[in-house]
Amino acid sequence: MATKEELQRRLQRILRWFLPVTIIMLIATVLSLVGVDSEPWFWTRSIIFGIAAVVFCVQVTRFSLWQRDEYWREKKRDPKHPDRFPSRGTAE
Repeated sequence: MATKEELQRRLQRILRWFLPVTIIMLIATVLSLVGVDSEPWFWTRSIIFGIAAVVFCVQVTRFSLWQRDEYWREKKRDPKHPDRFPSRGTAE
């Protein structure tokens, strides 16, 4: 069974990746509004956002899979094959 601390730790890991990206996005928006929009800055910003999007999607996917596995563990079944060998005597 997942503990509240484990859940908070996993959510903090996602936020730890998301916070720097949010700050960079805010800086990029302010610089664009001020008029600093050179081509090197555009490509640098695009690369940073692309990498951040990939990392964030991986972190969210891992969190989702962890939640799925915890659900099946609470039902006392194998998380990888929940329908293969169900436990006897559990109410569904």
